[in-house]
Amino acid sequence: MNRTILTGASGFLGSHIAERLLARRKNIHALLRESSSLKNLPSECRISRVDFMNPDSMAYDFSDADAIIHAAGATSAASLEEFDRANALVTKNLLTARGKYAPNALFIYISSQAASGPSGCGPVTDYGRSKLLGEFAVRDTGNWIIVRPPAIFGSRDPASAPVLKLALRGIFVSPWINNRGFGLVYVEDLARLITELPDFPDAACKTLEPSYGRLFSWKDFHEILEKAAGRKILHLRIPPILVHAAGFMSEALASISGRTPFFCRDKCRELLAREWPVENGLSRDLTGWEPAVPVEEAMKKTFQSIREEN
Repeated sequence: MNRTILTGASGFLGSHIAERLLARRKNIHALLRESSSLKNLPSECRISRVDFMNPDSMAYDFSDADAIIHAAGATSAASLEEFDRANALVTKNLLTARGKYAPNALFIYISSQAASGPSGCGPVTDYGRSKLLGEFAVRDTGNWIIVRPPAIFGSRDPASAPVLKLALRGIFVSPWINNRGFGLVYVEDLARLITELPDFPDAACKTLEPSYGRLFSWKDFHEILEKAAGRKILHLRIPPILVHAAGFMSEALASISGRTPFFCRDKCRELLAREWPVENGLSRDLTGWEPAVPVEEAMKKTFQSIREEN
């Protein structure tokens, strides 16, 4: 029986992809690290604990696979080498396993707009560089689709939860810059596109950047938060020099505690970027996909999920 292999199924985007695959009655097989939590994973998923550093350990799992969705990856790490191992080397090992045990399977790689960087001029962070290395490995093979989402929001996102919880209390903090801004995509819309990609052969060997089709400034985002929350939210705008200082302090405190900082100087460079690219409609032209949930409604649903968790 054909099956869909999914990595990262316990994570933010991956768990939504898993739910969508199950709703489409797909035979889903989730590959997880030994340390991965099952908290967000639908109970109907078949899972295997695998060693992503050993392609041959996945021989059985890849048998009869007709699609491989690679959504696993690291968004924070202590060094470029850690990013490269988690994002580029794991991708290379999955491609090796596919070549040996499922050579006809479609490989869908969930990259990031960080790989293209602001204005499409190249990555400005170690994370973006490691995702770009993963893309290079994918492009060296055949029968693939690369998906480069911009900023993803929605339920179960640990990265944005602190910002959105603070907004629900009436405060939103952002850099003090005026620019065209950044792209957004709602996690449920993105998961829908990813799970339907195998149905569109014309998308093979293409790089897609699905989004709402426009850029949002920090002022725009503040207005979205207010509309979704149904209340006034104080907008505190932080000068860029203080944003960099906060990144440095976060790194210093993490070094003392022995933890890996999520907010760092790398993240500051992305937050302060003047402009991000917007796809020219390729996702729509190849698949018919468009965002189904307006951004204010999507944010309202995200706020509701946060309230339910508390």
